[in-house]
Amino acid sequence: MFLKVLNFFIATSLGLALSSNVAYSQTSSEKSSPIITAHGFINFSAASRNQASAFEQKNLPDGFTQNHFNNSQAIGNDSQIFFKTSTIAESGTKYGAMAKVEFNTNSDRRNENPNLDQAFFFTEHSFGKFEIGNNQAVNQKMKVGPTRFARGAGGIGGKYLESVNLSMLANSSQSSSPICSGGVGSTSCSNVKLPRFILLAQSPVGHGGYAKSFYRRGADNAYQSAQADYGGFNRSRFRALKDDSFDGVEDATKLSYYTPRISGLQFGASYTPDSANNGITSTNIYDVDFIRVKNILSFGANYSEDFDNLGVVFSATAEKGKTQNSKSAAGVQRADLASYDMAGSLSYFGFTLGASYGSWGNSLQPKSGIYSCDYDSSKNLSAQNCVGNSQKFSSPYYYTLGIAYKFGPVAASLTSLKSQFQKNDYEAISLGVDYKHSKDLMPYFELTKFTFTSNQPRALDVANQAGIANSQKQLRDNQGYVFLTGILFSF
Repeated sequence: MFLKVLNFFIATSLGLALSSNVAYSQTSSEKSSPIITAHGFINFSAASRNQASAFEQKNLPDGFTQNHFNNSQAIGNDSQIFFKTSTIAESGTKYGAMAKVEFNTNSDRRNENPNLDQAFFFTEHSFGKFEIGNNQAVNQKMKVGPTRFARGAGGIGGKYLESVNLSMLANSSQSSSPICSGGVGSTSCSNVKLPRFILLAQSPVGHGGYAKSFYRRGADNAYQSAQADYGGFNRSRFRALKDDSFDGVEDATKLSYYTPRISGLQFGASYTPDSANNGITSTNIYDVDFIRVKNILSFGANYSEDFDNLGVVFSATAEKGKTQNSKSAAGVQRADLASYDMAGSLSYFGFTLGASYGSWGNSLQPKSGIYSCDYDSSKNLSAQNCVGNSQKFSSPYYYTLGIAYKFGPVAASLTSLKSQFQKNDYEAISLGVDYKHSKDLMPYFELTKFTFTSNQPRALDVANQAGIANSQKQLRDNQGYVFLTGILFSF
């Protein structure tokens, strides 16, 4: 009931505050009249991609899923507009509201209608700042590291992911060492672990709720239909310029508090009652099996200081929450949410050097079923059901490294990401360069190399898939390059 009332209040008040200057009448206790501003950007980009040959055909390796990226080039646009209204009371307290609207389109025949991505109220005084509504939690806003100083299109922040196909199961006719026939859902494939990956240096919530896959979230492979359960990530691929998270659960309704920055140090905390509550904002994440988390607590600490020509920034963030059963996972229990991130960067004259490390712990992973343990090479594929198996997965993690240099209007960066989730590895390294032509106009280019390495079956009755060529494997991995160039117009 609280969330319903809160969402109605936010929707009504934002509509009044942002629609007209006359929607608010000044009283004698106020120091300033309300101010309404709008700013944002329009990004026009072109992509050229080179992927593994199996991922450049009209149909993907499973033999029937249409490949949206069988053309080597694409053009697109992503735009964001921020509306803000604020006023300062006689007491010095500043308060107001903010909303973010976004729109995306590209030549891969995937368009996204204008939608409200964020909407929240804020108040700020000497005691700190409060935010309430649909916005990112403090652990995302306060974290630092290479994704925050990457140049070009944002490097490992992931704009390039719009042009990348994820690893997937190949049709048995396309594998010289098939381990299952009939594809996903068949009995012989039931214990083959379909790979998921950490694609961004983000916590589970900032990563869209879980690791990403070509397939739906699930605790088993018992899919009911051919194409309906496939390509969830492909259907929610749009990435805003320099956006280092995935839309969805990150904007659930929450209350956040930030302390004032004292001697370079600031703390923050957020409380999210339910990850499924997006209030008046939209979600563009399409995943058949939704993972729901209750009572999410997010924490952040950030230190920033300048010592003559040396700049120092550090952050420590974490999030925890209680997981509910997955709706379509036949009652399989998942571990609770608990993750953390440590990051820092140093800047000297025009140079910036930084790194980050994040651990997901056992966050949201199934406690039983085939995704709760690693393959056991002493058992046949039919027995790879994790019953009595002590070979558990180690904690998922990611780490990043980056260096950037800025000289006048020209800036460049080299950023890298390495991650592991259930022994599925992902690596990306990105070179980005941009040129500040004017206050409002910035052309850029970026080249990113990416590599997927799936955890392959190693059972007694199948060929050691980890030891054969990628073209022979039943789980087909992708690798390649994405070149991005564009013009960013800010206003």
